[in-house]
Parts: sequence; C-alpha cells; structure tokens
Amino acid sequence: MRMQLATAIAKALESAGTEFCFGYNGHGNWKLLDSLVHETTIRTIAARSEDHAVHMADCYWRSRREPPMAVVTTSVGPGSANITPAVASAFFDSSALLVLAGGGATQWYGRGGIEEVYRYGPEEWPLTLKPLTKASFSVTRPDNALEMVLRAYKTAISGRPGPVVVQLPFDIQHTEIEVRGVPDLSRWTRIARPGPDPQALEEAAELIASAERPLLSVSSGIHNSRAWKELADLAERFSIPVETATPGKGAIPEDHPLSLGCVGRAGTLQANRAASECDVLIGVGTRFGDIDTGGWTLHDIPGGTKLVHIDIDDGELARVYPTDVAIVSDARLALVGLAAALEGRPQADRTAWLEHLGQLRDEWEAEVAPRRTSDAAPMGYARVFSDLSDVVAEQAPDATVLFDTGHSLSFGPPFLRALSRHYIHSGFFHRMGWTLPGAVGAALARPDEPTIVVIGDGSFVMTGSALLTAVEQGVPIVVVVLSNGTLQIEREQMVKFYGRHSLTDYVDEGSGKRHEIDFADWARVMGAQGVRVRAPEEIKDAVRKALDSGEPTVIDVDIDPESEGYRSVHYRYPSNFADRGLAHPPV
Repeated sequence: MRMQLATAIAKALESAGTEFCFGYNGHGNWKLLDSLVHETTIRTIAARSEDHAVHMADCYWRSRREPPMAVVTTSVGPGSANITPAVASAFFDSSALLVLAGGGATQWYGRGGIEEVYRYGPEEWPLTLKPLTKASFSVTRPDNALEMVLRAYKTAISGRPGPVVVQLPFDIQHTEIEVRGVPDLSRWTRIARPGPDPQALEEAAELIASAERPLLSVSSGIHNSRAWKELADLAERFSIPVETATPGKGAIPEDHPLSLGCVGRAGTLQANRAASECDVLIGVGTRFGDIDTGGWTLHDIPGGTKLVHIDIDDGELARVYPTDVAIVSDARLALVGLAAALEGRPQADRTAWLEHLGQLRDEWEAEVAPRRTSDAAPMGYARVFSDLSDVVAEQAPDATVLFDTGHSLSFGPPFLRALSRHYIHSGFFHRMGWTLPGAVGAALARPDEPTIVVIGDGSFVMTGSALLTAVEQGVPIVVVVLSNGTLQIEREQMVKFYGRHSLTDYVDEGSGKRHEIDFADWARVMGAQGVRVRAPEEIKDAVRKALDSGEPTVIDVDIDPESEGYRSVHYRYPSNFADRGLAHPPV
C-alpha cells in the first residue's frame, strides 16, 4: 500500500506503543504534526518552547527507563536550534529520546531558503548536534527514510541510551512511499544488553572477597539498567556499603542500613570518608566526575584503593582513574554475574568497617541537625529540603521528585532523602530550569503518583512558561521555588574568589534594591495555584495542601540570600593551567 512518509512514521511509532510526542508547531513539521495528531492515538503535547519539549521527553524516559520512549518534534532554523542545550542535558545524562525535526524542502537546498542553515553547505543544522547526540542526520530519500527512522529509534535505546535527531525535509514528509504494512519496531530494537566477561568477573570477585573495606559507588547506570534489586541484593549478601553519585540518587533507598547517601562536593560525611578509606572500590554505571569526587580529591587511586569499574560504555572506563579490573557490561547483568562469582568465596570480615561508617553517619547527622531544624526566617535551604523530605515520606513516599541546579545541587544530595528510585537530577550538564518542563514529562509517565519540583528563582525565570503546559494538560505538579533574588551559589563563590560579585543579584537599577518577584502571582496568572511561604513552620503545611489539591501549584519560599551554602568537600577551580586539581596525578 502507499502512504505519505510522515504518516508511515507516525503509524510505526504508534504500533511500537509510543504514548507521547512533545513538540512545537512550525512550518517545517506541519505534516509530521498532522499525521501524529490526526492519524494516530499518540498523545501529542504542545510545549511552550522547543527545549521544554525535549526536557519533557527526557524526564519521561528517566521516570520509566525502558521503551517505549517519548518522541519530540520541532521545526526548522531557530525552532530546531532551540533544543541544543536540552539535547545536551539528555545526552550527558544518558537519556533516550528521538527528535523528529522538520526541514525545508530539498529542492530549495543551498539557496538559503527560509531559516536554512546553508552557508557552508546545504542544510547543515544536524551537524551542529553531532557532539551532543548518539546520531544526528537528515534524510535525503523518501524510499529509505522510514528505515532510517527505525534505525534511529534502535540507536537511542540500545547500549548506553541517548538522544538521536532525524531531520525530515518538508517535501520528503509529504512524499508517498510503498509500504507492505506498518513495521514491527520491536524486531528492529529487541537487542540483548551486553554481559560481562567471565574472566573479568573472577578477577573482580577475588579482589572484592578479600577486601575488608569494600565500597559500591553507583550512578545512573543502575537506573538505566533497572538494576535496583540486583544492587541491593549484592550489597546485602556480601555486606558492602553503597554510595551514590547525584544522578544515581535513589538507586538504593537512603534509609537502607547499607546506604551512605550521596558522595562528593555536597555529599555526606560517611560517603566521602568511605570513598577515601575503602580498599576496593566497585564503580557501577558511574563516571567519576569532579562534582562526585570532590574535584578528584576523594579517591586514593592509584594508591591505597583498588578499582573495579563496570560500565556499558567502554569510553568511561579508565577515563579518570586507572583500573585494576575494567568490565564492559550492562549494570544489571554485571551485578548478577558478580554475585555469582562471589558466592562460595570466603569473605573478609567487614564488621569493623560497617560499624565505623555507622559512627560517621551518626556524627554527620548530629553535625547537620541545626541546619535541618533552623527556625531562621528568611529560611536556609537545608530546612526546606528536610521538611519537604518529611512530607514526601509521610504522604507520598513513591512520588517523583526533581531538583534543579544552583544551591539545589548543594543541598539536594545530602538533605533530600530518597526513599524510592524516583529522584531525578541532571547530574552533568546542570542546565538551569530543566526541572519544570521535565516534571511535566515525568508526571505524564507516572500519572498515579505526585510529581514535585525544587527549583531556584533564577532557574524558574528561565522556564516558568512551562507551567502553562502543566495547566493545559491538567498535570498537578508541585513546584517549590527557592526565592532569594540572587544566583546564590555563583554569588557566594565569587565573593570567596574575588571579594565581590557580578551579575548575580536581581536589583532595581534605579534604587539598588532587590527586585522581588511574586512567584505565587506568576502561577495564578498562568492558571495554577500560588502560595507564599515566609516562615519555616509554614513549609510542611503548604506542601501537604499542594499535594492534596490535585492542581498545579507553585510554592514561593522566602530564602535568605546570605545563608551559607553546603560543602562537604572544598576544592578550588584551578586558575593555573598546569594545575589539574588531582591529589594523585596519573603516572
């Protein structure tokens, strides 16, 4: 039978179980939108900016971590260019999504038609996304375009997940092609995940079994492999404590006796000390970036700590630290294999190690208790995150919780207690404001559970129009805005570096006074509920009522712009080009 290419693509996505397409209308993707909206049952969501659509699809994946993934559609020129930072966020956090971008008509290529990226070659926009995607290309023939889209879908979800961008020229979208039937996408994408090398597992097991102070260090690879049970089983069977990089938050519940919480710049005392004192470190699905290693100062590698590193992407192995055993594998399969290799081997006594870490946990909890319970008004961040954690634990323990960047990155890892796996953080690219549109996608993925966002005022200003989509779609997200009229994390560090700050405060140029924005009013203008919180004793009640309301709600929380940030590891950004900041430079 014959059908237009755009219709064939839409039908193939529908048959694969695609639930959502997030997008924005522009002249380049009209036929794609027409086919998706009017010829399929896929729910097509109108975002208020193209980058919002990508964040929605990104967090939809992070809430599910399995196909079918969500699809994004954008138009040509600036519409498509708007997605760049959002695609980068998905790429560096290994989140699968497919972007179907509209393009100009091929018969006009090279003429500099409306919004064509043409100056050095005909329509080269997809090339701009090459370093930020698993693949980015434009189709050039209608007869093989459907196959190329199916292959793009496979690329996005296989191996290490990531975004793929396919540009579909306007004329090719409309071209009729011959199809035998709607393709079975599962036959293109049903690919077994890679397993570990048996010899490498034996070598790793030998190191771990003899270790008196072993430590599991995990990140988002656990989430993408859906290896939560296997991680807990390995830790419990062999008495191995677990620390998480921030993107892996929730990989093991933080009330689990073997959980040490997050590690790194804003990590817990027990996690950071474990990182420094362990004799064997088992890294699973983690990249050892500067945030999660305290600027590469925590681990004694090479030195007193031996490293077993497991990742589905061989490019991450030995990128930062030399390894004793490096294993290319899906995280779940590696954990299963490692448990089998350890079974029956005599294990070193770890009683003293676990008791030591338990004492450090008690010490840290006592140290931060004044921050958690402070009655200061305006408020400090720790009180807000701690009170929010209490309400989530009591009222919605399986809620999806997203926390943004800035000081949310400083206080979210230690003070936002993850009791489930549904905690989402952009752990590498740290794009400001991604959580608000992302929450819409996360909420649509899990409609039976609440979705909560913690976001600074600087970030909210960047993406606050995404609240319109939440209102229009009836998505009852709860948005906690940390409002202090400044980019506080930047302000604080600039003052430490230079004794002054630049372009950090929201001020009225005439009076020099702080320019205050009422974010509760902003919410009401958008059609959502808005609440202002000005005293710490009001936090819990405001969150409870927002969760009960069933409506999109913004809670504007008054934060002290002078409150001290949280750092458990202090390291400087090197101003000397020869200083890499490594405690143990590579040899």
